[in-house]
Amino acid sequence: MEITPARAADLVTLRLAGRLDANWCQPVQDAISAAIRAGEHRLRLDLAAVPYISSAGLRVLLSAYKQLRAIKGDFSLGPVSAEARSVLELAGLSMLLAAEPLGAPGSRPASAIAPTPAAHRSPRATYELHQLSASAAPLSLSALGDPAGPATAVSISPLQKPLAFGPAVFALGLGALGPEPREASARLGEFLAVAGAAVFQPTDGSPRPDYALCQAGFVPQGHLPLGLRGEGQFSRLARFSAADDAPAVPLSELAATALELSGAEAAALVLYAENAGLVGATLRRPLEAAPSDRFAFPQIRDWLSFTAERAHRDGTSLVVGVVARPGHKLSPWLRPLAKDVPLRGHFHAAAFPYRPIRKGRLELPATIAELFENSAPQALLHLLADQREITGAGESEFARGALWFAPIAP
Repeated sequence: MEITPARAADLVTLRLAGRLDANWCQPVQDAISAAIRAGEHRLRLDLAAVPYISSAGLRVLLSAYKQLRAIKGDFSLGPVSAEARSVLELAGLSMLLAAEPLGAPGSRPASAIAPTPAAHRSPRATYELHQLSASAAPLSLSALGDPAGPATAVSISPLQKPLAFGPAVFALGLGALGPEPREASARLGEFLAVAGAAVFQPTDGSPRPDYALCQAGFVPQGHLPLGLRGEGQFSRLARFSAADDAPAVPLSELAATALELSGAEAAALVLYAENAGLVGATLRRPLEAAPSDRFAFPQIRDWLSFTAERAHRDGTSLVVGVVARPGHKLSPWLRPLAKDVPLRGHFHAAAFPYRPIRKGRLELPATIAELFENSAPQALLHLLADQREITGAGESEFARGALWFAPIAP
């Protein structure tokens, strides 16, 4: 089997020559997956030189069709040998056959072409900017608890009422799902919420994060004794990709870009992106009662799990955070973003298995609902910049994705 790629505008064609059987279906699957990971969402397989397709090969073709269809991409076959066409038709897979000749985006119906978005560029990324709503009202934001809390004890009053994390709420900090204060105090861990989804990492030994979603009349409830909680609408979207001469885009650059484009002193952002690696820490034990020196070395290892290197590479992540300029009133709840970056931020990330992200304009609520419908979070991290000389892992980086942002009210 030979696999030869070719490009016509934004359509990539993989020309196959040989038998598409059990011995060769994996290389074909790998070639398709590599193209999708590289950001290609219009794929066509040229089967003119394929005399035979087995059931193993059919499975690869159908899987690629479903995967690209789910992200509003295109997958088709053409030209196709007579032998391959017969197998496809008998298997009921005629929908894979191209109805049109190879074409560039201009050959699509006018109704399928979205308005041209504005363009922007930062040192290591290119952006497409979309205005999601006419209103660009700032988001409201409240800081909860004592910002020095992690250095002391963090607990929930037995009389504390739970908070609701509905569709218009975003939040991050130390929290737990569930209405009962005593139970929540014993499980407080890394927490984020956005667009009707709430995720937290229990500190009771649970290996995976727990989560709750708005469904029908149900709204997630929980406690957030330490963190940031806001309400409002994310009115702007920046679709980004790493520049041709950059392997990935650091979190600090994305945050700085969102702040610049918001035109404010502080901004909230939501990032749904393909990871080049996450750097951060996760609380391992509840902080309701603990020695004051727990974050000293070496006992800190009993309380926090750190990523010794970039983790969750080639996965997908959902990041919720706040970025502000130095001296902002939120500064006590924020930390320096990265070395030589004069901004402060606070970001939590839920790591998911890899899933390609549909291009173009995306609405935040629908995107979050689709993400949780198709997968579950594998980890939840408080993102940090590891700035140690030589051994430091640096900061989290991303290949491409969607960045929603909005200014925070003064």
